[in-house]
Amino acid sequence: MKNTFLALVLLLPFSLQASDCKFSKDINQELDLAGSEGLAVMAVAGDLRVQGVSGSTRAVIKGKVCASKEEWMEESRVEASGGKRAEISVVLPGTDGDWSLMGNNYVYLDLELEVPDHIALDVKDSSGDIEISGVGALAVKDSSGDIDIEDSVGPVSVWDSSGDIELNDIERQVTIESDSSGDIRGSDIQGSVLVVSDSSGDISFKDVGENFIVERDSSGDITATRIGGDFRVERDGSGEIDARDVQGAVDIPDDRS
Repeated sequence: MKNTFLALVLLLPFSLQASDCKFSKDINQELDLAGSEGLAVMAVAGDLRVQGVSGSTRAVIKGKVCASKEEWMEESRVEASGGKRAEISVVLPGTDGDWSLMGNNYVYLDLELEVPDHIALDVKDSSGDIEISGVGALAVKDSSGDIDIEDSVGPVSVWDSSGDIELNDIERQVTIESDSSGDIRGSDIQGSVLVVSDSSGDISFKDVGENFIVERDSSGDITATRIGGDFRVERDGSGEIDARDVQGAVDIPDDRS
């Protein structure tokens, strides 16, 4: 791994492996977001939780660093900057290629962030689970770990390598740009749902206000229930396709119709 890991992060200190937290320290910071139009958030290792707060103009950052070496704990920190495009960055030290969440060598930062519910979020994360609720426009790029998004004004876009994706109570459109592995589930989506590319895992959406479209799916079942618009699957490799209570047109590959 590189000598320095830079990340913008949010979440409540719920540790990935609290029993292995040999050296630890708490983080408590605030960032003025008055006048900020967006907040960039990048996470390296650790769980991430984000909560939108009505009427707020600041970010409240709370976290916990866990490390196998005291110097790694001391070097780990959160950097925050305001302005039109605000940023919250988690910085973890290098570990000479042995960096990990598990085993004898580890350093990670679990973090919770409270943010104004209207601010647009751009979240990047390497590993660990993500939970986000009560926010506005949201883009998430994640390498590994589950993603849980709920109560969002939207729109919501997700890029994911591995782990399950769950989306509930989204007021605008949902776009899954790409997903390599893990199930994708959603409910109470007032806008449309577009799955651009999915490699493996089941896809299931219910109570969608507008169209539900899957452009490309390699394997896994696809289920559409109570869709307000059209349901369309353009390319599908394997797995069952089930459509129930679709108000618009249903269009699936001929060999699966």
